[in-house]
Amino acid sequence: MVITPRRAWYVLGVLIVTTFAASINRQILFLVVEPLKVEMQLSDADIGILTGLAPGILAGGGALLLGWLTDRTARHLLLGVCILLWSVATAGLGLAYTFAGFLVGVLALALGETALTPVANSLMPDLFAGARRVHANLLFFAAGGISVGMGAAASGLLLQAVDTHAAALPVALQGLTYWRSAFVLVALAGLPVAALVFSIGHVRRRSAGQDDEQACTSLRHYARDHGVAATGLYAAMACTSFAGLAVMSWTPSYIVRLYGISPADAGFALGLSATAGGVLGAALAALLIGRLLPRYGTLAPRHLYKYAMLLTCVPALLQLGATSVNQAYALYAAQILLANLGMALSSTMVQDISPARYRGRLFGMSVLLVTLVSALAPFVVGVLSDQFPGRPEGLLWAILLVAIPALLLAALAIGLTNRHYQSTAATLAIN
Repeated sequence: MVITPRRAWYVLGVLIVTTFAASINRQILFLVVEPLKVEMQLSDADIGILTGLAPGILAGGGALLLGWLTDRTARHLLLGVCILLWSVATAGLGLAYTFAGFLVGVLALALGETALTPVANSLMPDLFAGARRVHANLLFFAAGGISVGMGAAASGLLLQAVDTHAAALPVALQGLTYWRSAFVLVALAGLPVAALVFSIGHVRRRSAGQDDEQACTSLRHYARDHGVAATGLYAAMACTSFAGLAVMSWTPSYIVRLYGISPADAGFALGLSATAGGVLGAALAALLIGRLLPRYGTLAPRHLYKYAMLLTCVPALLQLGATSVNQAYALYAAQILLANLGMALSSTMVQDISPARYRGRLFGMSVLLVTLVSALAPFVVGVLSDQFPGRPEGLLWAILLVAIPALLLAALAIGLTNRHYQSTAATLAIN
């Protein structure tokens, strides 16, 4: 099928809807941590395994396979099948009554969601060229950030609605607790999303350019000539995701424990805070990158990234002095804003150093590193939190002890590899 501008924007719209659907699945898991912990008698370390460590390891390993399939198969079919997989897995979470059963569901959910990154970022350069690709990447990233907040808000509203109107649920759900029923309802929403993805149809890959023919005859040659640039960027992204998952996976619990807020109310408020921060962060990135490009060229997004990571530490540390839940929400929004400001052009940077013929696999490798590293964050926070029994503020200290060093390492990884990145981007010259 021919890629007309209208069709290109339609595909991007479908990818944004898919991102939102994936975010709801992910956020509702974070919001039900407290009732899940009580019902199944789990420790914070157990929760860390379920929300980060175990699914991260599987998703990281699966990213290589899914990246390879992205380069070799019809991408809309691959993504559609993965959506069906994560929908079945989400329903399974509502019906799992053992740690092992819940773990299997979380693993399947993580594997299905992993396909979105290599597929979407492989499609983008085939849909848009030149400046339009940068703008499309910014829009997709902004939508992803907004989806995190909207997903949390929607999940909070759904939990509240199911809890309030339990008697109106279908008979098949009557015997389930409210949060288990919510998992099943979210799973059903994945079916129309899969249908939308299947409607995209085949997107023709752009023919291999000079970057493929001359610069990279194999992945081994790419690693030899451009490995430092890729590793530096992937490491920075991994550290940022490590910090982000530490904050996002445990902040709802921290709010619930310290301020006595219900999971539904915390999810809704944090969702709105994250949405506001995501919108403002992406908008500010779009504004600043136009001013920085004439001065710094290909290094402009990297400078933006580095300083944003350093600034994100400030509102994170200020959480220690928050005296009300509204202050905590505002500081959370500030963290999201600054993090999005730095990460808004991360996909463009990866595309700029990824030859077309290996793009899916290189994005798969980035997902592997990012996922494996960040997956440790909820577990490490949980282990540290268990060292402060009976102290709600101990969870906040655990979050900061994990997130702050990771943000500093992200800024350092970017600063140390600027020269290598600039050389690789100039050599490949991706359109």
